[in-house]
Amino acid sequence: MRILVAGGGTGGHFYPALAMCEGLKKKYPAARFTYIGTRTGVEARVLPDYDWIAFHPILASGIVRGNWTKNVVGVMRLLAGFVQTVLLFLRYRPQLVIGVGGYSSFGPVILGAFLGRVLPIRTAIHEQNVIGGLANRWLSRFVDLVMLSFPQSERSFPHARKTVVTGNPIREEFLHVKRSPALYRHFGLEPNRRTILVFGGSKGATEITEQVLLGKEMIARNQDLQILLITGDDISEATIRDDLAISGVTNIVVKGYVYQMGAAFAIADLVVCRAGATSLAEITSCGKASMLVPWKEAADDHQRKNAEWMEEERACIVAGDDVMVHQGLVGAILGQMDDELGLERMAGNAMRMGQRSAESAILGEIHSLMRGGRL
Repeated sequence: MRILVAGGGTGGHFYPALAMCEGLKKKYPAARFTYIGTRTGVEARVLPDYDWIAFHPILASGIVRGNWTKNVVGVMRLLAGFVQTVLLFLRYRPQLVIGVGGYSSFGPVILGAFLGRVLPIRTAIHEQNVIGGLANRWLSRFVDLVMLSFPQSERSFPHARKTVVTGNPIREEFLHVKRSPALYRHFGLEPNRRTILVFGGSKGATEITEQVLLGKEMIARNQDLQILLITGDDISEATIRDDLAISGVTNIVVKGYVYQMGAAFAIADLVVCRAGATSLAEITSCGKASMLVPWKEAADDHQRKNAEWMEEERACIVAGDDVMVHQGLVGAILGQMDDELGLERMAGNAMRMGQRSAESAILGEIHSLMRGGRL
């Protein structure tokens, strides 16, 4: 089978795609994988380590409301990216095209959908968020299958041929790594301290990092706690580490990137992060208490909707603008860590919401789709 996956840009789009590729590789060992993304997305940094996936970046751009100059340039980039996509289709002749959202998914999926009317090509998209992304909403009219992470997402796709709720797949490491003293030592942490994992995701990490540094003295006074702070930037990592050393703060460990996030989750007593759909899938599948800081610039304010979904189930605390103004993020974190019962309750509710079989559900739907297409 020849499988083409398109999309990415942010970790929220890319990592579910990677989880799908890994699952499909196990189910179809002889399958050939092609991934279409961009040079600036997370996929460009991660996929070179996966020699069984042929990665091809294309030109892609979004549309900015009210900015005609940028839109003209954006349309030209989309057209150029479409030409690149046509050439890749001729080269790899995919039988299955999967879109995971993001600008780079539109051209490959729409081309696959139209070619699928005359050729044996099947198309599917996966939506990670409660509110469907713009690219996926448009594409849902033409693809064979729309896979959703949340039942509430169905209202975003009224014209889809078929929708099914599968959940949001996560990498296997999150499901199998267990807390151990060796994991703490791996990150330079102390096994006898309660641990708070703080990260901002592939977008919007700066605000969260700044909030932690503003409250570093408060953290330093709580030596029974420690923070693993992931900045998403190797340059700022070195600068922040030097600043903490000068200030004498020893219970904040800074990392630019952590590729073994399953290990970081395993030792966390509280996860503080943005409200991207993939982070929520990881939190719920691992059964972790969390404090969510929705990224206000997210398209269609989807991170706030994601966080509200978790909050309604009492599976998280949402740190909105009011929390930032009155307590600060660190104040809110320390207050939550004082509530052991609240942490246990959130973790239990999160575990109840987890969809640990999402990958299996997706593989089943894809198998049915391909069997129906006699491929």
